[in-house]
Amino acid sequence: MGSYLFLQALTVIFLLSISTTLFNKKVLGFPAAIGVPMVSALFVFLLQWAASLFNSSDIIAINIEKIEATVRSFNFYDFLINGVICFILMASALKFKVSDLRKYWKPIGILASIALVLCAVFFAGILYGFQWLVGHQVNILILLLLGAALGATDPIGIKGVLSSIRAPHHLIVKLEGESLFNDAMCIALFMTILNIVQGDHITVGHVIGHLLMEISIAVVIGFTTGYAALWILKQKHELESLIMTTAALASGAYLIALFANASAPIACVIGGLVVGNKWQEVLAEKEIKEVNHFWHTMEGIINAFLFTLIGLELFIIDLSKELIFGGIIAFIILHVSRFAANFLAFAFFPSVSKKSYNGSLTILSWGGVRGGISLALVLAVANIPALAAYSDILIGYTFICVLLSGLVCGLGLPQVMNAFYYNPNEPRQGFAGWYQRMCHRMNVKGFQYVVDEDERGNEIISIYDPTALIKKKKSSDEVRDDKTVQEVEQEVKRLEHPDNF
Repeated sequence: MGSYLFLQALTVIFLLSISTTLFNKKVLGFPAAIGVPMVSALFVFLLQWAASLFNSSDIIAINIEKIEATVRSFNFYDFLINGVICFILMASALKFKVSDLRKYWKPIGILASIALVLCAVFFAGILYGFQWLVGHQVNILILLLLGAALGATDPIGIKGVLSSIRAPHHLIVKLEGESLFNDAMCIALFMTILNIVQGDHITVGHVIGHLLMEISIAVVIGFTTGYAALWILKQKHELESLIMTTAALASGAYLIALFANASAPIACVIGGLVVGNKWQEVLAEKEIKEVNHFWHTMEGIINAFLFTLIGLELFIIDLSKELIFGGIIAFIILHVSRFAANFLAFAFFPSVSKKSYNGSLTILSWGGVRGGISLALVLAVANIPALAAYSDILIGYTFICVLLSGLVCGLGLPQVMNAFYYNPNEPRQGFAGWYQRMCHRMNVKGFQYVVDEDERGNEIISIYDPTALIKKKKSSDEVRDDKTVQEVEQEVKRLEHPDNF
């Protein structure tokens, strides 16, 4: 009769995903990328508590050991990094406009490269000091490996948060653009440090050369497969074959890059960008809309699976008070390191940093939501001989950082946005109001923007109250403004310039 194991596993995951998604939607109301993993983790806690409660019962028996063994046997790395991530990236790349990338390529490039490396270094250095203070020293290379894994921002989590608020277009582009491209850099940095941990002797020049080679080959693969897919789309097709062509592009570009030892995420993203920005020349608007609808639905299903599985990984973590405390400290260090890395990275490029909207770097730094990629990388290597002694710290700290980044960075992003972009409906009462007032303290310059649209639907960003730019100056017997009207007008033009980032 054959085995029903695959069908059984699929049914269980479907039921769990439906349950966690519904509970989050009806009770918590959080974005799915944040709420579903939390609900899934809560489910694990309840199941473990129920198992201990009915441990000696003859009526109800919960075999936690069998469940844990099943979760451990699931290869999260293959599922995500060697599997569904190509479809997640394709769904985002098809909608991402090259014109936006062309306009904001400098800040996106800085965030996805230099800032990522600096963040990993800062994180490893500070966490090394903490581990030394608590008497549980960890090799600095192990912490660098952890920092590299936690450098990947999650495109799904960021989109989930941004879709729930009125965010300026330029910030959406930069946050989504960073998350699309920094995955490749993160994986390359992670694998390089892993090779060093395992005893390979690699120079900085070798690392940079290898990375540039990977990216170059990936770009060629992406353009080649993208234009090949466009040629196929030019032929007369049914809707099903149009969808299958884009799906084949996602998996094909990714697979070719893997076999070529190139950056598979970049190859997939480039292929998606080529098709997504050219297919209006070969397809009708209705066909494009229906293909995009398919990818939106596919993305939702994969995300529900992924977020549920992230929560279930709690089964394989032996959480202790020390590990939980260390994980919380690691998240705080990660959060501070991202701020320091972003501000320092942009300080190297004054021509870019001087032309910015008030609060852009603060919002971009806060919006670093971590997700499944970080967890998948750590789970894939945690039990190799060189890392086995640190597996609890690697998995535990990563899991806690992923959950807290969703909770703190994801749910807190709207309040941070309100500090710099005027929102008449911002919370003012209770804890939410207090938290909003704390966020307003981040706006040291004191003025806010307001987002509007012109008659053509184009976004306009203007200063909400220009008088906030004028500060009172005390002289001997009088109080006077520190700026003239003409100076304020010039300052307003500079701060509202559409080329700002």
